[in-house]
Amino acid sequence: MTVSSTTIRVSVEQRDRLRQLAEQRSSSMADTFDAALESLRRDQFYKEMADAEAKLRADPERLAAYQAERDAWLTADLG
Repeated sequence: MTVSSTTIRVSVEQRDRLRQLAEQRSSSMADTFDAALESLRRDQFYKEMADAEAKLRADPERLAAYQAERDAWLTADLG
C-alpha cells in the first residue's frame, strides 16, 4: 500500500528541530511529526473535556442530573 504525501513549508529551524527529535527517537521525521500531531490532538481533547467538566460543575442542577443519570447506568440491572 502506498501512502500519499504532500509538501508543507516550514522554517529551516522547524525542520532542524524535527530532524533532531526524530534522531533522538530513532524515528523518521514523518513518524515524529505524526507523533507530535497526535500529542497536540490529545492535549486539545483533554483540555476540552476539562473545560466541559468545569462548566458542568459550575451548574449544580446540571451536575446533579448528570450524576443521577450516571448512577442509574452504573447500577442498572442487566440480568
